[in-house]
Amino acid sequence: MKIENARSALRMEPPNLFTGPSLLQVSPSAAWRRLAFWVPVIVATVLGTALGVVATAGVGSALRWPMLALLAVNVAYMAVTGTPGVLGFLLHVAGRRLRPMASPSGRSRTALVMPIYNEDPALVFGELGTMARALAEAGVGGVDLFVLSDTRDPVAGATELAAFEALRAALPPVPRLHYRRRAENVGRKVGNLAEFCERWGDTYDYMLVLDADSLMGASAIARLIGLMDANPRSGIIQTVPYPVGRHTLFARLQQFGARLYTPLLVEGLTFWQQSDGNYWGHNAIIRVAPFRAHCTLPVLPGREPFGGEILCHDVVEAGLMRGAGWDVWVLPEVVESYEMVPANLLDFVGRERRWCQGNLQHKALLPHPGLRPVGRFHLGYGIFTYLSAPAALLFLALGTADAAMGGGFAAALLSGPAGGALVALGTVLLYAGKLTSLGAALADRDEAASYGGRLALLGSAAAEQVAAVIVSALLIVSYTRFVLDLMLGRSVRWDAQSRDDRGVTWREGWARMRAPAILGVAWLATLPFVPHAVALWCAPLVAGLLGAVPLAVWSSRTGLGRMARRWNLLVTPEEHAPAAILRAFWRTAPAGVGAPEPRIPAGLAVLRLAPSGGKAQ
Repeated sequence: MKIENARSALRMEPPNLFTGPSLLQVSPSAAWRRLAFWVPVIVATVLGTALGVVATAGVGSALRWPMLALLAVNVAYMAVTGTPGVLGFLLHVAGRRLRPMASPSGRSRTALVMPIYNEDPALVFGELGTMARALAEAGVGGVDLFVLSDTRDPVAGATELAAFEALRAALPPVPRLHYRRRAENVGRKVGNLAEFCERWGDTYDYMLVLDADSLMGASAIARLIGLMDANPRSGIIQTVPYPVGRHTLFARLQQFGARLYTPLLVEGLTFWQQSDGNYWGHNAIIRVAPFRAHCTLPVLPGREPFGGEILCHDVVEAGLMRGAGWDVWVLPEVVESYEMVPANLLDFVGRERRWCQGNLQHKALLPHPGLRPVGRFHLGYGIFTYLSAPAALLFLALGTADAAMGGGFAAALLSGPAGGALVALGTVLLYAGKLTSLGAALADRDEAASYGGRLALLGSAAAEQVAAVIVSALLIVSYTRFVLDLMLGRSVRWDAQSRDDRGVTWREGWARMRAPAILGVAWLATLPFVPHAVALWCAPLVAGLLGAVPLAVWSSRTGLGRMARRWNLLVTPEEHAPAAILRAFWRTAPAGVGAPEPRIPAGLAVLRLAPSGGKAQ
């Protein structure tokens, strides 16, 4: 396709109520947007705490006030996480959404950079080859591709180099493909990108940072470049990468949940954060000059795990960029931006362990003078996410112990008008964002069809919610264990991530998940001694802990994931109608990556109230 056709495909949309057609502008009502987020959060927290005080007014338990303090912490966390999804739904209904469009000016140069560490060369160079061909066919110029290797093993490094040479020989001359392997991997990914900026930063205006499992379409890349060209105060523009291409049941649950619930959630976040958005470390375009000037990360004082090099760098870099006066935006619109997720529960929890240490390190950065208030909020929210788990587990443990000893706190909290109102508030905070996203999808016939039809969508959402309850119980226990490990000085290692459909054996499942299972058995033993209402509310979490080992094993099976696909469950729009970039990559991707062909058993076609359309290619 010639450049004129590419620009036509990226034509500017008419202005909407949020911004101009190609500009990322802070709304004059930015202060009111902040209030639209913070007022519901504060009101919900105060109301939930007050309802707890009223409901337990006659309880004489010595644990009453400590548990009310923990209740306030948990309500606050639910309010902070639940409010953006509701805001996003209201914006969806009102049509006030961020949809800027712009074509590249042709005057800038962009580097697509992919830092890697002991990755599968077939995956890395398959993705880059697909993107390079798409850029060439679309006529998007001024773009070069870089593989920035930190691989230490010389044999693996030689394999990478051979794959690079083979791909470079097969590609057209434009865009150019480069490969660099560092002699010393100082600073991990942060140091890798810093070295790139020092060596090539004067050559490129922007760098589009990718992970080793990232894939982006030519139209999305061109649009990001165009938006940077049209908005000279933008330092970072982050897209939302949606997970695709994995086949285990656990991965398919994640892919479905992320695709259904994330769009409205990010709409709400962008609405109130505006140009104080966040950066997630990949699938984002960055203006190189201010990144070099302002985003050098400090080395934290003290020893690991809380001192030393910062593990979670992206949120800090976003805060420093914004603090220096540059805008950071998150584009909530669904564009051709993709990634892959851990294929099993154990690898997912392992990644969370690294993120826990990285986020808790940010405590030392909260008073940093280069941060704005929302930048500090991003750091604080990451810390809050992991510390909220011990608070939740302690609340549940104290409540169960109090009930078993006849204290009456938990029973009072779940009964009477105030208790009923508190339960209703908690239910709204937990599920309003998900239910509004589901309702928006069900109301649109075409969107519902992209999930397999309305009945299939409902069935998939129900399955995802059951899994979410079970996994949430495991994460509460896992996060608590992570925090305790860090308090004891146990630091995480920097290992390569598993990016294939790796199955979990029963031995590995027991070794990694026995602690939650044992806790579930102990918790179950207390339930006969507590009031029925308390036991009923504990039952889903106890069931999740008891099922930790079989869940880790069974959900890692590709057979169950493919069976769900054949039954038209957990279908995503990317499988219903894959974008051209996905089809092109999946044709040559390593074994196990892609979308399985849908085959619905006879008699179950009723799950489709609207035709689900083309097969995955």
